[in-house]
Amino acid sequence: MDGSGPARPGCSVVEIGSALRTARERLGFDLLEVERETHIRGRYLAALEAERFELLPARAYAKGFLRVYAEFLGLDECSLSEEFDARFPETGQPELAPPSVSAARARATARRLPVLLVISLAVALLGVLAWRVMAPKQTAASPASPPPSTQPARTVAAPTQPPRHASVRPAHLLLRARGPCWLSIRRDSAAGPTLFEATLETGQVLRYTLARARPQLWLRIGAPWNLELSLNGRSATVAQGGPGNVLVTRRGIHST
Repeated sequence: MDGSGPARPGCSVVEIGSALRTARERLGFDLLEVERETHIRGRYLAALEAERFELLPARAYAKGFLRVYAEFLGLDECSLSEEFDARFPETGQPELAPPSVSAARARATARRLPVLLVISLAVALLGVLAWRVMAPKQTAASPASPPPSTQPARTVAAPTQPPRHASVRPAHLLLRARGPCWLSIRRDSAAGPTLFEATLETGQVLRYTLARARPQLWLRIGAPWNLELSLNGRSATVAQGGPGNVLVTRRGIHST
């Protein structure tokens, strides 16, 4: 995969690498943090953002890493995967033709088969005769086998392994403006670094991912009645008496 694909007339081309990099920078993550959360090596993440898919081990790895990375960033992994398939279609492997055998070699092998069969039968017959002659002598000379041991079997307990903690899946926060709404978003708490501070216009959407490196967000909402919040697809209601503060964790959305 050399990063270029056939042009598709009449269709808008999604810039895969640019979409990934823009979403990551908007969420405030660096490649090292994403590597810890997704368990994808940083050099592969950088290759995806640069659309250098030939640097990944194989096409299947490139597509799998793309879906995991897009899901982590809260992007539509299906559309990115479809764009990847359209630009880099999978090519079938040609079947290997069986080696040819000359007619003369085949005829020579056919002539040798009866001779080989006669020799094999003769060897087998001699083996049977030898066994029948030697078997009685060996039986008479061999001492009686000792009785099997009756010691009780000892049960060995299998070594126990410490339980492995299941990795915590990231949560995805979506904010959609139903009308003009001033909004301030900070990382972790009210004293954390600012990730966004502006007025959302009607229809504008923001997406954020909450992971181990960033487990929660603090929001100051100017017009809660004009802002729709949902966490992992579940809508949440914010108090609409006036401007208010909200703390978003991977477990839910809480007014403060």
